[in-house]
Amino acid sequence: MIKTIFKFILLLTSSVLFSQSGTISPFSFAGLGDLNFRGTQVNRFMGGLEVYNDSIHANLSNPSSYAKLQLTNYNLGLNYRINNLKGADDTKQLASASLDYIGVALPTKYFGFGFGVIPYTSVGYKLSSVDSEDGQDAINIFDGAGGVNKAFFSVGFNALKYFSFGATFNYNFGQITQETGRYQDQITLGTVLQNNSSLSGYDLKFSTHLELPISKTMEFQALFSYAPQANLTSTNSRLVISRPFTTTSNFGEQIEIDLNSSGLDKTNVDIPDIMTFGFGLGKDRKWFAGGQYTMNAMSKFSHVFLSNSSVDYEDAYQISVGGFFIPDYRSITSYWKRIVFRMGFRHELTGIIVNNFGLKETGINFGVGLPLAGFSNANIGFEYGTRGGGAGSRFEEEFWSFRLGFSLNDKWFIKRKFN
Repeated sequence: MIKTIFKFILLLTSSVLFSQSGTISPFSFAGLGDLNFRGTQVNRFMGGLEVYNDSIHANLSNPSSYAKLQLTNYNLGLNYRINNLKGADDTKQLASASLDYIGVALPTKYFGFGFGVIPYTSVGYKLSSVDSEDGQDAINIFDGAGGVNKAFFSVGFNALKYFSFGATFNYNFGQITQETGRYQDQITLGTVLQNNSSLSGYDLKFSTHLELPISKTMEFQALFSYAPQANLTSTNSRLVISRPFTTTSNFGEQIEIDLNSSGLDKTNVDIPDIMTFGFGLGKDRKWFAGGQYTMNAMSKFSHVFLSNSSVDYEDAYQISVGGFFIPDYRSITSYWKRIVFRMGFRHELTGIIVNNFGLKETGINFGVGLPLAGFSNANIGFEYGTRGGGAGSRFEEEFWSFRLGFSLNDKWFIKRKFN
């Protein structure tokens, strides 16, 4: 039954994966766009903690977690987000929905492994400004769409009794389109400069995990993960288009600019290295509390073709704290006592500097894990957050994100006792 449900959900969401914008934030014009993925909904509702592992959830952010899996696990995450955008002269509310992740994880006798697809970053913005030139009004349009997806394969091994390690291999692919248009009053066609960047390449992530009993009921968990610097290849094109203001189709003349002569037809995108430390303490199947610190060498990021003079980069960090509580996982008489209650907080310096203002983001999460048949569960919760450069920056963003995740478990490779 679980396999049938998962296949049905996959059919419904597979077309969304490659067509979603995933964001409606003006800040997504920087870098490769907004970061979508911060773990499964279980991780999200604990502030993005990667350090906690158990045997019935696949922790997609921590490949060493696959070593602990006992059941085949199907993962799916969805979200609906409401953004309140506050500009210098205007306030708008926009909404978007997207797929967070989809994956399968399988245990074996000696190791665990998993695979899936993550919409990793998203670009989705449309900005405008009005100015006058020679007594005529003109409107400038800045438009962006696309993003980067990751197809991943992860494997985790138990090295010692309390120690495991793992690795994730990611293949990155996607396309980002940015347009800058100018339309003058009483002139039918405007001029649009369109930049297209088609991205592909590989990256790796390694992690180690320690689960150390410190008493009969208490356990200490610790995590270290490292993603080395990677390089993506960007195949680029640039068009100059004549287009009416009322349509996005290419109505007038279209000229492709020769990028080969300037060496911009194919460029490298430098993805910085990321290092994470985490630790936590808990009682098995009762409660857990932990903290995590992530360092991102964002100052090394570079995308020459889509560079912007108003954007710079600095080293980034993220601090996360969170945990969960289960009233009584063994309760037979009360379903509500078996619900998992999760809460988390995160604060990060994103590493993006817009007009000399460093972009910061803060979020608080709440969620519940609802038991389903067997060891499966549905995870429902929300996040409230703010993002911006502080006083004096051009935009500030406030968002509510409602998230739904399914962790469906099954047992494979069972030898039948009867025919």
